[in-house]
Amino acid sequence: MRNGPIKDLNNPLLLCRSTGMEPALTEIMPVVAGSEIVVEWHHFNTTESDNVISPSHRGPCLVYMAPLESNGLGNSWFKIYEQGFNVERNMWCTDVVRENHGKLTVKIPTQINNGEYLLRTEIIALHNAKTEGEAQFYPNCAQISVTGATSGNPELYPISGIYNSTEPGVLFNKHKGGATYIIPGPP
Repeated sequence: MRNGPIKDLNNPLLLCRSTGMEPALTEIMPVVAGSEIVVEWHHFNTTESDNVISPSHRGPCLVYMAPLESNGLGNSWFKIYEQGFNVERNMWCTDVVRENHGKLTVKIPTQINNGEYLLRTEIIALHNAKTEGEAQFYPNCAQISVTGATSGNPELYPISGIYNSTEPGVLFNKHKGGATYIIPGPP
């Protein structure tokens, strides 16, 4: 397990925090399109007492999918979930994850094709993001097999180049309040 952040937006580890993906060595989780799954982040272990993420590491959560055969390279990713700052609750997505002991519920879309996918989860910690190049990215990937989808062709993007170090959701002073926060990346 890797805990360190990725700050360099050109770092190949931004893809899945792994230098090489080997589908044959990883279990593939079956998922029905339209169902909800729970993704988890943990600092050291998966117990409820785990310090999931430091309270200072506040920011958005994003989830992307890419066809497994793409190995996550090139224009293969589409966003299925994003949560930034909730004005009504005065909470960032990372606060929700911490409140739920590392867990976040995400719905798998129905308007995609059946098949095997990489599921990429990401937290962006904004505690130092008021300085360019200091936002901290925490991506991870899992492999899923989707059935029951109705078919679809979502717009695809590369993870490499998906963010710009000066865009508002990456370069952001969270101490001025989250109400003005714009989630980075594609829609």
